[in-house]
Amino acid sequence: MPMRIGMSAGGTTSSDDEKELPYSKRADWKDVTPIKQDDGPLPLVSIRYPPGFEEVHDYFRAVMHAEELSERALELTADVIDHNSANYTAWWYRRKCLSALKSDLDAELDFTNGWAKENCKNYQVWYHRRWLIAEIAEQLQATEDSETAEKLDMLGRQELEYHLDCMQVNDDFKNYNGWSHRLFVVRKFDLWRHELQFVEGLLSQDIRNNSAWNHRNTIIRGAYWPLTEETRRRELVFVISALRRCANNESAWNYLSAFFGEGEGREPWNARQEVEDLALEVIAASASQDSPCRFAIEAIAHIHEAKGEIAKVIEQYNILKAIDAIRAPYWEWRIAVLQEKATV
Repeated sequence: MPMRIGMSAGGTTSSDDEKELPYSKRADWKDVTPIKQDDGPLPLVSIRYPPGFEEVHDYFRAVMHAEELSERALELTADVIDHNSANYTAWWYRRKCLSALKSDLDAELDFTNGWAKENCKNYQVWYHRRWLIAEIAEQLQATEDSETAEKLDMLGRQELEYHLDCMQVNDDFKNYNGWSHRLFVVRKFDLWRHELQFVEGLLSQDIRNNSAWNHRNTIIRGAYWPLTEETRRRELVFVISALRRCANNESAWNYLSAFFGEGEGREPWNARQEVEDLALEVIAASASQDSPCRFAIEAIAHIHEAKGEIAKVIEQYNILKAIDAIRAPYWEWRIAVLQEKATV
């Protein structure tokens, strides 16, 4: 068992009054010799830390060196995190303390609530919550009572609500770490059944939300795979409706392309007449504009290629070279590939 330095007989921690004092002035930390940061004899740049930062980390280094897993060490990690919430070492050591002390993980979940909302793009916070959710779920499963399944379902649904709350509080619906956490929860608790409704709500607010489109694709592959004709029709109707609302929405075109072309679960681009009709409709509507919809033109190129109409494909790529100059070398390469295939 790791050594616990400075623990009193009762295992008590600092009083509320003492918590206002520097660690060097606290009675229950007098047994600890802080370890200073070693920047070498000639540091290139000396960092000016905010008040209290150096002392907290000096004591944290001492605690880690002694491998102390105690209540006061747990409190210290919170102080370290308060100074730098991205300190992954402090979060890792906090988990070690929580495990060793068999702490109340529901209370720890409450502890992280504010952190994720105030630091919504902090990977360490979301990873910590993921660990907590997994540990709490394991504890629930170990009880094996008649309400276990219901409690697990509630735990997962509450965590999904928390993720949505974080997005709303920060008005940030494109947070990779938050979305990754949501996907973890959905998979772990098999909560796919409400996700389509959830993601449609987000897309009704912002049709360009690329994270929501990506999540919808994940839902389809997680809950509706292999694809049935009903699912294909539903998704096609949905994405066509979205593109009629916003024709230059790259996220929606990318979503559409997930169902066509080569690969498992995909159809040839010319398999659905409504896709060609949509692309031609968009091209016609944007003909008088300075920036025609390159995504619709590319879709038409894919359709011609599926039909074996190589000359027409090259014609579309030449149009793209002109209107999408920044990617002109790419379209030139696509033409070269097609011409090489034709000669073979």
